Amino acid sequence: MPIKHSQALLAALALIAAPAFAQDTTTPAPAPAETAAPEASAPAADAPATEEAPATTTEAPAAPAADGAEAAPAEAAPAEAAPADAAPADAAPAAGTPAPDAAPADAAEAASEGEAQIGQYYVKATDNDWTTRCIRTNQSKDPCELYQLMKDEQGNSVAEMTLIPLTNGEVAAGATLVAPLETDLIQGLGFAIDNGEARGYPFSFCAPVGCVARMGFTEAELGALKRGGTGTVSVSPFGSDAAEPVKLRLSLSGFTKAFDELKAYAEAPAPEAPEAAAPAEDAGETAEEPAAN
Repeated sequence: MPIKHSQALLAALALIAAPAFAQDTTTPAPAPAETAAPEASAPAADAPATEEAPATTTEAPAAPAADGAEAAPAEAAPAEAAPADAAPADAAPAAGTPAPDAAPADAAEAASEGEAQIGQYYVKATDNDWTTRCIRTNQSKDPCELYQLMKDEQGNSVAEMTLIPLTNGEVAAGATLVAPLETDLIQGLGFAIDNGEARGYPFSFCAPVGCVARMGFTEAELGALKRGGTGTVSVSPFGSDAAEPVKLRLSLSGFTKAFDELKAYAEAPAPEAPEAAAPAEDAGETAEEPAAN
């Protein structure tokens, strides 16, 4: 059945792709004070005070969550949503939800590993259609996640998925999907592997980057992801026919290798931070006093 694309969905993609710009404010220069005449006894007139310009602040993107964060049960998304951050903080990067630019961005836009600054994403590895990206921190080991940007049949960026391994419960992997703001939240999303039955997941919250759904995969479901060829994500634009959702393709090419490498990286101990250099000893004693005559 052909997919009907909602004008509201396309409008949402255009809106969330627009970058936000901070407003610059110029502080007026103070006017020179009047100089009193030599004969005048009255003090010089006060110079007009300058009005202080308001400071412009920029909200920092949220960092990925640390490894070993509690996973949501496989049957439902977690009740409490992490700040978008995405976060992904998440699985935001639930080690990763990225987390936090104005719209789903291609992983190619991330900085190289050697050039990334604190709080900036960088690409660690690429395995076919999956990218392992990390966020630079001041720690000896950066949190990383698997990432894939999903597009519609016209090549428009529609949604993104991030995924991390988990080891603290029945859930073997946690994923975060970010869909456009005009998505029908009541319908939730569906996810199927190859020709398997679709499973529904609710949306947890919406943020400027889009609406976020959290998914937990058991060992059996993770095995199906590794054996599968294609995943299908189904979402419905708000006001559209729920019986005809938009279907997005999630490639599973390279997933097994990328996941196993990320899991090994996450389980490996963090390297020890280099010791700080000891302060240099005094070069010499204080200068000698001059000899008495």
